[in-house]
Amino acid sequence: MARSRAKNILIIGAGPTQIGRDTESEAAAVQIIKNFAETDRNLFYVTSDANSVIPRLDVDVKFIEAELTVNSLIQILRENEIDVILPVAGNTVALQLSEQLNESGILKELNVRTLGVTTTTIHNINNPELMNRVLKHIKEPTIPTTVVENVTDALRFAKRVGFPVLIKPIASLTKTNRIKYDNEHQLMEMLESAFKVSITNQVAVEKSVVGYKEIEMIVIRDAEGSKLLINGGENFNPIGVHSGDSIIFSPTQTLTDVEFQSLRTAALKIAEILKIKGVCHVQFALDPTDGKHFITRINPFFDRSSAFAARATGYPIANVVAKILMGQNLREIKLSGVQRHDSLALIEPVMDHIAVRFPTWSFASFKNANQQLNTRMKSTGSVMAFGRSAEEALQKAIRSVDSTTAAEQAALDESQLSEAQLINVLIHPRAGEVYYLLEAIRRGYTVDELAKMTHIDAFYFYKLRHLVKLEQRLRDNRFDMAALQEAKYFGFGDTQIAHLWQVRSDEVRDFRIKKAHVFATYKGVEPTAGEFPYLTNTYYSTFEDEDEAVRTTGKKILVLGTANSQVGTNSAAEYTTFQTIQRCQKLGYKVILINNNPNALTLIPDLADKIYLEPLTVENCLNIIHQEKPDKIIAQGKWEIVTQLVLRNVQVEQLPVSRTTRSENIEADYMGVISSINGSINLFGVVGIDEDNMFIPIEVSEALKVKVDPLIKNANQHITNNGIYSVIIKENMHQLQIVSVVPLAVQDLPFLSFAFDQDFAGIITEITLNGSSKIENHPIIQGDYRYSHVYPYTQFGLKKPQNPPFSLAIGAEFQSIK
Repeated sequence: MARSRAKNILIIGAGPTQIGRDTESEAAAVQIIKNFAETDRNLFYVTSDANSVIPRLDVDVKFIEAELTVNSLIQILRENEIDVILPVAGNTVALQLSEQLNESGILKELNVRTLGVTTTTIHNINNPELMNRVLKHIKEPTIPTTVVENVTDALRFAKRVGFPVLIKPIASLTKTNRIKYDNEHQLMEMLESAFKVSITNQVAVEKSVVGYKEIEMIVIRDAEGSKLLINGGENFNPIGVHSGDSIIFSPTQTLTDVEFQSLRTAALKIAEILKIKGVCHVQFALDPTDGKHFITRINPFFDRSSAFAARATGYPIANVVAKILMGQNLREIKLSGVQRHDSLALIEPVMDHIAVRFPTWSFASFKNANQQLNTRMKSTGSVMAFGRSAEEALQKAIRSVDSTTAAEQAALDESQLSEAQLINVLIHPRAGEVYYLLEAIRRGYTVDELAKMTHIDAFYFYKLRHLVKLEQRLRDNRFDMAALQEAKYFGFGDTQIAHLWQVRSDEVRDFRIKKAHVFATYKGVEPTAGEFPYLTNTYYSTFEDEDEAVRTTGKKILVLGTANSQVGTNSAAEYTTFQTIQRCQKLGYKVILINNNPNALTLIPDLADKIYLEPLTVENCLNIIHQEKPDKIIAQGKWEIVTQLVLRNVQVEQLPVSRTTRSENIEADYMGVISSINGSINLFGVVGIDEDNMFIPIEVSEALKVKVDPLIKNANQHITNNGIYSVIIKENMHQLQIVSVVPLAVQDLPFLSFAFDQDFAGIITEITLNGSSKIENHPIIQGDYRYSHVYPYTQFGLKKPQNPPFSLAIGAEFQSIK
């Protein structure tokens, strides 16, 4: 067991959502906190993420809103007499902060240790040269790498190993990725800035392995050295495209058994030599010509790949790791779903389906961004899809985004490209790459030609060619039962078939159900692939005979999840859905959730009563409604999908929240937050708005209260429905006036819930379902911080405008105003 002195544990969060980091870190933190809360330890959670759900958990944890800097953490360590810091739920942010804390000497001074990963391991991982020594010790091949302190040494190394090379600042002040440079001129241009963002003024330079296959392995290790492989994933793109921008297939599709076992063995060896207690994600570069591999990255923490592995296999990684961190070993930890007393967590998951993670983009909102894919991640989110074949899973993934964001997936109309333009896109991959590859196959490009141009394994082009053949069969056989059945089996949606048949999607649905009798069936997602009896609450659809899903009994509600991550809502929408689910359960409903965002906070085990990992499309919603017969359906905002469901006589309860935010960049001085229930107005409080559009919780003075109260009483004239509203107020010549009254914005809801100590999402849900909600007022939480939006302009290589629209934010953060 863990040492008894480890009484006060500080969990370091990852900070606000940004490119490369969604809500997967917080999802892991929630599960760890819930497990640790069952012990007698005192838990502290620190983050600068204003959209954090941790303050609203029904467990005993002290939430600390602070900038994630070494100085603020040192103060927290001292004030709270911390014994242990846990960095594995905070992504690279927490890992680098732990390294800096160790180097400052504060951990030794206060006798604080790290949990899950040692300071020595953190130090080795943060320094490629040291990590190479470790890998050589376990006889793992290493990519030629060096750490340099000046331009001359960098150039000398690059010339010795040959271009292209990759560079990355050591201990960077900001989040950075390895960037590829093809020649001396490019390298010299960027080295100066790379040295500047390094805390140590050092840069790692390594030989590029661009063009190799990129393979990922997720492993778990406990304190006594028991290890298991959770999942293997294969990137569609070779190395050269950031893995976050590539389609990922799981299990691996093109590896020989020898190659797979070699990578598995290497990943387990790494977890052992680094003495990992918990999860470890290892990325490999695999030479497609001879099967030799290099290790390119080691992440001993929860990241998007471990989140996807948990969803793909059904193995509850975070819950198991939490118990390991608490002192248990794999042979002692039971998986709650397994219906055999001797089946413990020490089983390697087996998959009887294919899972795909598919990147999503926001380039339609950032039109000047360079959409060419390289080692710098540019996708703002992802979706996942499950099927019985690679074709079905891929088609479902495409449908996950095609219905609402096709313009963002393929900024160019692939059908209108000239041959020269198409070839250029094939050689230089860009967002929406799969659309261009499908178009190339339609135009007659062979598998060998495409494999040579793209360095993508030929296997995938055979799959894409099969989909194109199915397209043609559908075109040639309108309303043919056999063609329809085959297309549905391989993942085609009713809308896609309708497009090929040039009819309305409702006509396809009617033909499919009433004449062809082709219905969706559902398969459970669980880690034993049917080897043991397993109670799962997670399902995906396919078109086979056997249906494993049993209709949920009792009073039930279907909640439409966030699905595709987008700028503007992202983590705030996840927060809102999380709270909505909990309030629905408190109101006596069993919650059925449809969602397929692999990083989603709402997909943690035991939150929803049943989960459908499905594309959020009209077809899938109608299929699930037919399957489950829910008493109510609830969704945030007025999405296109809600409109389409309503047109089909489906009653959807829409939470009265704004998904486009309050009036953007409006001149204002204050914002009041009120509830309006059956004509009765309640003022929760007022926040101030400064020149940077940042919100500061303020204590309402008597003078301000005298001015605000009459305005609030008159706010009803702007309101037609019950709900929670933002009252935007402008001060003019010492007089206050209402500028607008709008439903509370999703982006602001988490922070204002924190500031006023309210569950606004829960209140809105209860008002929507019951027509009323009991309002309890709490004092405004005081603190030296402010709230601001986080934008992806820098990550897209764009200059941030002076007044960026809030609807283009990707996250939100607390900032110190001391």
